[in-house]
Amino acid sequence: MLNVKIDELMPTLLADFRNTHLLFLLVCLSFSITVHAQDPTNRHATAPLAANGGRMVQFVDGQLMVSTILADEEATVITTSNQVAPYFCTISDDGRWLLYSIKMKTEKITYVHDLTRNGEMKQQYPFAIESAAFTRDGNRVFFVHSKTFWGAKLAAYDTQHWQLLTMRSITDLTTSIAVNAEGSQLLAAARSVVRQIDAETLKTEKVHWETSRLHGLVYSPTDMHRYASINHKNRIEVRDLREDRVMQTIRAGQGRLTQLAFAPDGRHLMSLNDAGYLAVWDLRERSCVMALDNTLAADGFDEGKLTVLNQAGWQSVRTDLAEARISATSALPDSAFLNGPTSKVGIVPIPIISYSPETSFLLGLGMSFILPPKVNGSSVPPRFFRPSSITPSVAYGFNGQLQTSLTIDYFSKRGWHYVNHASFLHNNRSYFFGLGNDAQKEHSTVYHNNVFSWEGEVTKAIGERFFAGITYQVRNDSRLDFDESASTAVPNGDGGFLAGAGPVLRFDTRNDLFFPTGGYYADLSFRRYGGWLGSDFVYSDVKLDYRGFHALPILTEGTTLAVQALYHGVFNGDAPFYQLPYLSADRLLRGIWRNLYIDRQAIALQGELRSNFSNVDPRYGYVVFAGAGDVAPSFFEDYKPGITGVFGVGFRQQVIPKLKLQSRIDLSVTTKGNVGIFGGIGLTF
Repeated sequence: MLNVKIDELMPTLLADFRNTHLLFLLVCLSFSITVHAQDPTNRHATAPLAANGGRMVQFVDGQLMVSTILADEEATVITTSNQVAPYFCTISDDGRWLLYSIKMKTEKITYVHDLTRNGEMKQQYPFAIESAAFTRDGNRVFFVHSKTFWGAKLAAYDTQHWQLLTMRSITDLTTSIAVNAEGSQLLAAARSVVRQIDAETLKTEKVHWETSRLHGLVYSPTDMHRYASINHKNRIEVRDLREDRVMQTIRAGQGRLTQLAFAPDGRHLMSLNDAGYLAVWDLRERSCVMALDNTLAADGFDEGKLTVLNQAGWQSVRTDLAEARISATSALPDSAFLNGPTSKVGIVPIPIISYSPETSFLLGLGMSFILPPKVNGSSVPPRFFRPSSITPSVAYGFNGQLQTSLTIDYFSKRGWHYVNHASFLHNNRSYFFGLGNDAQKEHSTVYHNNVFSWEGEVTKAIGERFFAGITYQVRNDSRLDFDESASTAVPNGDGGFLAGAGPVLRFDTRNDLFFPTGGYYADLSFRRYGGWLGSDFVYSDVKLDYRGFHALPILTEGTTLAVQALYHGVFNGDAPFYQLPYLSADRLLRGIWRNLYIDRQAIALQGELRSNFSNVDPRYGYVVFAGAGDVAPSFFEDYKPGITGVFGVGFRQQVIPKLKLQSRIDLSVTTKGNVGIFGGIGLTF
């Protein structure tokens, strides 16, 4: 179906057309209809305004000329008011209805003509159409019309009496709509937002926030959940609504794409660009099975034939897709297929705005570069979604702090996983409260120093679930400068160099790294810090981190219960106090001050219920969380409980909806009276 706005096309025919012996009768009406014999060669010498249902329409000298494709029949000529080129023009799939809109400063009007009755005008409306879609049976049509700065209207009409059925407001950015083969659902594209709309009520059922700006939507005739579109990079994207992902991306030549159409089998897709290149793509075999040059228009597939217009006129081209399928099976995938969106790098700016008593206000900026994992082009989605990311950041505190960091989390195609985090803190300011679970905020001492830290791990996948490798840390602290004498002894407070390394084992079945709704994560690591690496400190560090994610059939889709249990301990030596296990930060037991509860061992348990406010638009959500933890010299002998509880709520918004990467802000309260507000990018755990 060819459906265009006419201000993008040449309004006149070739000069020799005006020299033919045709006479057009003009009467003093806003328009009139007359029938004449036309030269079939010349009348097809230029691209039509619209071609569909075996008919085409051209604009010539202020008139619309409607012809029957592949038939030397008399043409219907419609004289428009003011002889102005239509703003919008389309023909219904059955070739019966012609719709066109005139849009001027003083006049916006849409006309409906019945082409089976010599172009008789059936109806007119006081608005201009932006996009239109007919159901397959032709009984209903949907318009996007009356566009203003504030919005537009989405309306459904019956085509028997051309009466309004229902109408709703829609964004003014909506440029393309399509209706599925059953006539039960609409798609409406507004830049990178695609809405699934119930065709009866026109209510939005689902909002898809895509990574591309889309237009030219067309539904598959055999799969109610699959559609094709043209993106802002002039590439074809085939999507699956159920899986909410791009199945295939096709680079279809250098010209601007103007038309897409599925074959009746739903397996083949035709594309046409303004350079005249027409191609038929086998989506299953990922290959081009037909290509034609110098094509002006196409009228879709019909009983194994493709009707195309070139300089010689309309021609019927045999498209034996069954034979093409056999030949394509043995061929290599076409290089025009680009493996969906996997080459796209997501860029997320991360504003850093925070406040703490130590640093005062901290302002800065980070930039996260998200690299989705490579896929093999199969229609089967990967079992585990493991994207890579690179995140540099810099921030400045009003008390003179400078913080810079670089985090790299990379998954290679061969199963290697590299994690590295390097940071430098100039004039770092922190509190020392003492050791143990009975520390008090009032008994605090401020210290500051410079810190360089580099830690990470290198692991290799064993199958899809297990990883094994090494973990390491290198850190150097300048001498700690205390503003006043600490109320308690400071263990190893002189700073120094430390280095440690050891094995790490991981079991990971999370279905999504950014937003898991199922699966488990267990990480066991051991590091030995010692003189063998030049470390000034000698001790061992053991950490066990377990997380579980369980989808719940309550509230909205994607509601998840996440739980985490953590044990962290140091043994066989003395660690500096700033390396001891702790209960704090913006992710583990939110609301507890950093360094408030530190000791040689720490244990924590927390849970979080994650959900969205609505199934229609999953970008916005909330969490409810609670947790408890404790620290002690040892949990295995002479342990005196001093458990601290935390509970709170949080707001979530997806900054990259397709990846479900979220921004977060949380409010938390502890059982010991501490209140905290934390924010950031990504899940807490």
